[in-house]
Amino acid sequence: MSKGKKIRIIVACVIAIAVIVVAVKYIPTLTREESQKPEYAAISAYNFTQQLFNPELTSLQKDEFWNEYEGKQVKWISELEESLLGEEEIIAYFLNPFERTWIKVKAVFDESQKSNLAQLNEGDLAIYTGVLAGFGESEISLTDCTFVSLAIVPFWWNGDIDTSGKHILIGDEALYLGPSTYPDATEHNLPRIGAFDRETGELLWGVNETGTILMGIDSHYIYTGWLSINSISGGVKIFPYAEAVDKLSGQVVWTSSLSSKSISTSKCKDLLQEIYDWEATSADCIGIIGMAFVEEEIINKAESSLMMLMPFFSELTTYEYEGVIYKNVCPVYGGPGAECSGLQAIEQETGSVLWTMSFQNTNMKDFWITDGMLYVSTDNGVGAFELPNVRDLLNPNRLETGI
Repeated sequence: MSKGKKIRIIVACVIAIAVIVVAVKYIPTLTREESQKPEYAAISAYNFTQQLFNPELTSLQKDEFWNEYEGKQVKWISELEESLLGEEEIIAYFLNPFERTWIKVKAVFDESQKSNLAQLNEGDLAIYTGVLAGFGESEISLTDCTFVSLAIVPFWWNGDIDTSGKHILIGDEALYLGPSTYPDATEHNLPRIGAFDRETGELLWGVNETGTILMGIDSHYIYTGWLSINSISGGVKIFPYAEAVDKLSGQVVWTSSLSSKSISTSKCKDLLQEIYDWEATSADCIGIIGMAFVEEEIINKAESSLMMLMPFFSELTTYEYEGVIYKNVCPVYGGPGAECSGLQAIEQETGSVLWTMSFQNTNMKDFWITDGMLYVSTDNGVGAFELPNVRDLLNPNRLETGI
């Protein structure tokens, strides 16, 4: 064998040995790291809570359910209640309300998440990941948490005026806010009807007359109505009025005085009980019957593009956007019997509840979704939020952070 051939064989052997050494040293390490990555569980915070805290489960059944998910990674959306800075970690408490009770999520973040969490405010709806670590009577604990992004992005908020009991209509340039029922319209909250700039939330104009009800909108006008009432034997006599208001200036364009109507309050309450299974008050009856005449007058005079504000006894409001159904719901805010005051997002394809939000427990009265924006009216103000594609944000492969 020639000397050159021997050298080539020796070099080949050295290379082979080096490759084996590298493989032995590094391949097991990579395999261990991969095996230590938590398994992902595709279940929302709401659905997980609903199943874990089902009152019909025995303690054994609850433990079996928990053992199925313990140590797995989840990606959840929840409303931030507060965050606490510790020496080596940050603990954030998220609200997770559902039909039966409040359940909080205790999420533990390390210091690397400090800058992201510092940008969050109480009440923000956050998307975050974490590993299921434990649960208590009214709490679920996550460790190794990472903030991903906001589920809805605050655009503006106007909390400087009284918005109690008011509903929303949306025009091309402005949001219009006002009472949709006679009892709400008689409350002393000014302005009773207001127009807000859709881009800034600035109040453009307001209507202060007592009893004025927001009725509808077309391309030119906002339509309102009110009632003048005289008591008679067994009921009341009402004098309905319909009015058209210029959307830009807030000036009255025309007023229509309708024929008076006599109403038996007892018969009215019986009728509403029969039709809607609803124990209405006398004020409710007066408002519903009276404003029905106003609505008819508005429909006859308005454009075909007219959109009427739904009465408060109608079905709950729902919108579909990017494969997600948004609706108002009645979770337990402040205890059993609290009125409907939450907003819920449901994945249209699967029916999975993605999140429920209380807007800091401020009694959400109404909401509207258009052009990728969410507009919300609560007892604490009115605001606008940008709606990203929530289903994309919840993709388990997307774990990058940033608001």
